[in-house]
Amino acid sequence: MRVSSTKTAQRVERNRYNLTRKVKNYGEKNDYPQKVLEIVNASGTGKACVDIRVDFCEGAGFVDPTLAEFQVNSKKENANSLLSKVCRDGEYFDGFAILIKYSALGLPIEYFNIPFEQCRFEVDENKHFTGRIAVHYDWTNINGIIFDEKDIKYINRYNPANILPEMTLVGGPENYIGQVFLWTNDGDFDYPICPFDSVITDMLTEESVSTIKHRNAKYGFMPAGMLIRRGKRYKTTSEGGTDRSDPKYIEDQQSADEIKRIQGDENCSKLIVADIDSDEEMPEFKPFETKNYDGQFKDTETTVQENIARHLKITPLLRGNDVGTGFGSDRMKIEYEVMSSRLGKRRRKISEAFKKIFEFFPTEFTNFDIKPLEYITTNGSISNAQ
Repeated sequence: MRVSSTKTAQRVERNRYNLTRKVKNYGEKNDYPQKVLEIVNASGTGKACVDIRVDFCEGAGFVDPTLAEFQVNSKKENANSLLSKVCRDGEYFDGFAILIKYSALGLPIEYFNIPFEQCRFEVDENKHFTGRIAVHYDWTNINGIIFDEKDIKYINRYNPANILPEMTLVGGPENYIGQVFLWTNDGDFDYPICPFDSVITDMLTEESVSTIKHRNAKYGFMPAGMLIRRGKRYKTTSEGGTDRSDPKYIEDQQSADEIKRIQGDENCSKLIVADIDSDEEMPEFKPFETKNYDGQFKDTETTVQENIARHLKITPLLRGNDVGTGFGSDRMKIEYEVMSSRLGKRRRKISEAFKKIFEFFPTEFTNFDIKPLEYITTNGSISNAQ
């Protein structure tokens, strides 16, 4: 089949714009990163696997202890804290953003992480990129606060050569927001697709199966059975009908209402009692066969979990799954070394980014390497994942 004849759907719509807010939409409804966060947080396997990658990307922090503990902003965050947030965005979205604030001399003095889901590309009325980043804390109005275009901050991208002219243009350093260093794996002017986009459907499926299992346990019909008691007659009226004022009749009506309240886990194995009009007096017990959907989705659940873990390259041992016999510190050390190697490229790119933005910082740092994660054995010794 010719590639040109195939029909595919864009994972992130590339031709959506909002000229009122002067941004290129991140997805059809400008909510792609927000949806990614919702989906991952609803998938137990997805959340665990992505968090493992974040941990190995962050490693043990910067190798240089002075840099690691250096306070990078007025919130008293150190460089390791900033690194942790950058690694999180990198593994969730394949991109990250850092706000750099400057002194009156044009030298960097503070660094803040901007959650990547808050960043959009600014465009003009002709849908051309302006080179600025539009930042808003709630593009999707999830907080329920009326969206005000005035809350959008349009910030210039990182370019040390333009600092002083930009500062002059806004009336001085007191009015200058700073610059945004924004990095993505998809280039300077295109939104990245999250690294696990191809298994997003599997994460949604896992959430659906989990919901079915929950509803089965919470709302399933699980009484032990019904006890049928015969020979209980109601009083009758002079016309031969049932006397609705008979206490026995009222009691039975109340029992019937209980049927509506016998679903779910709290009523499991309870007994239903039914009285019928009959001459026989021997009670009869009829057990109930309940419907359990867990078995029907067991293979589906296993398959989607394996798909998610395979795509994110997380082994069963790192996920805490039962791996049978043969477990030992040597095997875990190998797992750490392999996983650390897989995230080595990401750590290198982040190190290069920090080196770039600290280039003109008054305090000189020369080593921006990130120390790989360490495995502490049961006897307290440390195995380094090189």
